[in-house]
Amino acid sequence: MSNQVDKEALSEAVKKILEVETVIESDKGSYMSKCATNREKIKEIKQDARDSGVPTKELNAVLKRKKLMDQVKAVVSNMDDDEAELVDQMELALGWADNDNEDQPEAA
Repeated sequence: MSNQVDKEALSEAVKKILEVETVIESDKGSYMSKCATNREKIKEIKQDARDSGVPTKELNAVLKRKKLMDQVKAVVSNMDDDEAELVDQMELALGWADNDNEDQPEAA
């Protein structure tokens, strides 16, 4: 095996990779700008809710719980019915029934 590198191939590869990385950085900037706009929309919605009497702390808790419940459902979403049923049975055996929060591990 030779320790020599084709300088032209190396140069071309480096050039192409750097061009793609530049595109990625530009895409990141666009994405971050869109995210900032959407975060501002959420902030305005929360302010409107607060102005309508919805307490912010509790609203945030509801939103967080909804996201967590969606994550829990996603854990078994790719399983067949038998596998999902077994997961349910295992959780029941551990005392982790839906409304039995005392024995469930806390969310991270």
